[in-house]
Amino acid sequence: MRMNVKVQGLNEVMRDFSLKGIQAQNKADKVTETYTRKMANVAADNAPVDKGDLRANLLASPRRLKSATWEFGGTLAYTRRQEYEHKTKKGFIRKAVWANRNDYRMKLREELARWK
Repeated sequence: MRMNVKVQGLNEVMRDFSLKGIQAQNKADKVTETYTRKMANVAADNAPVDKGDLRANLLASPRRLKSATWEFGGTLAYTRRQEYEHKTKKGFIRKAVWANRNDYRMKLREELARWK
């Protein structure tokens, strides 16, 4: 399951190979990591608990794909079923992303504005 949060203007910053651009890329990566881990924590807190495997799997899932690109999500076979198909329709991953996406965008814009 993949969910994307898009931020306009990030591509231009990522293409800038000057010292200023590299510093901005590093800051964007750090902000993205912080919010990915935060979203994973919120999703884990809201995940249904039977034995705690799903919660632990979500907490351990954040990983860096490339600079300023991080992902998280459950790797257990029933993660998707719990997210989308379970009768409670909790949407714990989607709700975690939705609840943090505006804060993430604003923090990223704020940090990148310092490097312009």
